[in-house]
Amino acid sequence: MSMMQETRSPRSHGCFWGCLAILAVFLLPVALAAGYGAWFWHEGFRRDPVLRAVTNLVRSDGMAEQVLGKNIHIEGVEGSALSYVWGQESGAYVVLLAGSKGEGRLHVTADEKGGHLNVQSMTLDGPDGAHYDLLHHTLQPGDNPTTSI
Repeated sequence: MSMMQETRSPRSHGCFWGCLAILAVFLLPVALAAGYGAWFWHEGFRRDPVLRAVTNLVRSDGMAEQVLGKNIHIEGVEGSALSYVWGQESGAYVVLLAGSKGEGRLHVTADEKGGHLNVQSMTLDGPDGAHYDLLHHTLQPGDNPTTSI
């Protein structure tokens, strides 16, 4: 009786694992960026120093309180464009605010240099559809329901 040895070569999944590794290399940065973006849109903006400072300015602004009411807080961020150049952070934001009288959108252009906030523009779109310039405490001309016929 002769003994034959049967040799099996292990199944090679080299192509599968190789393709999976290449896919992971390309998708991991996209997944991390998407995760950070989602976190920022839902939670991270609360820690942003410019947005926190602007929210404090709005809370102490009498015109914003007349439009939105008491307890003004950030509901979310609809859009932002940030830039960081040589220690200076600047950005343009569209922030959803809510108060006891309703919700509004705050359009802000600001920069922070050396811990000092400089707001170039701050316009509030009120729940009534009117546009309020919070830096100059004026009602913006244009498509305001209080000035339209």
